Amino acid sequence: MSVQGFGKDTSCTSSMRAGQLVSGARLIGEAAFRRITTPRGSLRGGEEEADYGIDILDAIGSVNTKSDAAALAGRIRNELVKDERIQTVDVTITDVSEGVAKAFEIAIELGTSAGPFGLAVAVDEVSVELLGIQEVA
Repeated sequence: MSVQGFGKDTSCTSSMRAGQLVSGARLIGEAAFRRITTPRGSLRGGEEEADYGIDILDAIGSVNTKSDAAALAGRIRNELVKDERIQTVDVTITDVSEGVAKAFEIAIELGTSAGPFGLAVAVDEVSVELLGIQEVA
């Protein structure tokens, strides 16, 4: 399947960008970002919607050790593979905290039928930011 095979949709990370369409890695990357920033149970609908998402901002507060970070990486991986377009997920969480405020950088490599790409996310105790989406050659 080509990158174009994923279709097109309106760009949306933290808000809709009317008139800005995305496709390929950007489309899947934005969908993955929304999936890890949407609190479970917050979508209306049926069973699938009730089981959609994890709130990475809330979850990050429970990361105190390397084993906590590994468990969170597993939760992220398990959530992202629910998207049928995503075949493989590799998650690396790096603690970039300064002082008592927790901060993490999350690198996610996603494998799709159109090839792999990376997603970079920064999260601290009050915000989540999409740093970038990049196709892997």
